[in-house]
Amino acid sequence: MFRKKIQLYFKFFIQRIFILIYGKIKTPHSNYRNNVEFSQIKDIKSDTYPNRGYFLYKIKNGRIYTDTNQNVSIVNKDNIISEASFQHVNNELKNTDFNSALTKGTPRFKKKFSGTVFNLTQGGSGNNYFHFIFDIVPKIYLLEKNLPIEFIDYFYVPEIKSWQKKIYLLFGINEKKLIDSKKYRHIEGDLIIAVSHPWYFKEDFQNETKNIPEWIIRHNRNKFLPLIKKFNNNTKVFLDRSSSNFNHCQIKNNNEVTEFFKKRGFTIYNSEKLSIQEQIYLFNQASIVAGAHGAAFTNIIFCKPKTKIIEIIPESHPSKKCERISTILKLNYFRIKTIDNNLNKSFPDTIFLTKKNLKEISDITDLY
Repeated sequence: MFRKKIQLYFKFFIQRIFILIYGKIKTPHSNYRNNVEFSQIKDIKSDTYPNRGYFLYKIKNGRIYTDTNQNVSIVNKDNIISEASFQHVNNELKNTDFNSALTKGTPRFKKKFSGTVFNLTQGGSGNNYFHFIFDIVPKIYLLEKNLPIEFIDYFYVPEIKSWQKKIYLLFGINEKKLIDSKKYRHIEGDLIIAVSHPWYFKEDFQNETKNIPEWIIRHNRNKFLPLIKKFNNNTKVFLDRSSSNFNHCQIKNNNEVTEFFKKRGFTIYNSEKLSIQEQIYLFNQASIVAGAHGAAFTNIIFCKPKTKIIEIIPESHPSKKCERISTILKLNYFRIKTIDNNLNKSFPDTIFLTKKNLKEISDITDLY
């Protein structure tokens, strides 16, 4: 207890020091738009929120600070730019009053980048495969509606991973233009550019997955399907997420379940071990895809119409991403709901498939 108090006092002291260096961040005064330009992005809109427009923001001599977890603060002088900043607190999207920069400042040394910087950060979710494909990549689509990629000198991105570099290259974005936000948590640019979030506009993001716009799904299919790379695969796919970095939605009786699927002609795939090109081919050629709820189901955007999708998910889990994608692409979607079990906080939404669940899956696959 004493040690924790000392750590809190030290953190508070450091925050005060950085506030003295860079100033106290506040909500903007009336003339803050003198250095901020707002432009509506035309020719693209959400079918689920047709009255809500997308915007591109240009902030002269702006700063970006991220805690790499819940907050991204885009600042001009000492004003936080509400429309361009992001705060996702306790799994809910909040207004700028909840942004940590207002109370804690920007407690990292600032790195200056000369030129134009496009912000692609959004806290800790940016490195998750689903969020990268459905949040980060669509922001690039939105940018391209107003500005050419060549206009941007740097892209401020989540922690850079090798598979992401290959996707950036599809847009002509070289690794040398990437600024790793985990390494540089506080930066300044001559011009900071940001865009509206492509689909997350309110409340809990899991609930909002039911409102993913159709344009994102279509754009991703058009962008990625040409990369398809053939390999020796099975059209009956079971997605194993036991090696995932994320603990939620792990199947407790995974050995029993994988054997169940193997006996019925499925091959067990760990999508993380496949290249992006192979993942596209696997899902595009699949006749049936089954597995526990997780980021790998992002790839059903590559499936052909009438592909059977079996998502195994705790009954209270609110995500509707697979259902939404399946509706748009005319996939045959089935939701296998398991009994909630959140006793172990280290493994939330643990999944246990009962005999009843397995019988339900058998009926769907017409294998019995």
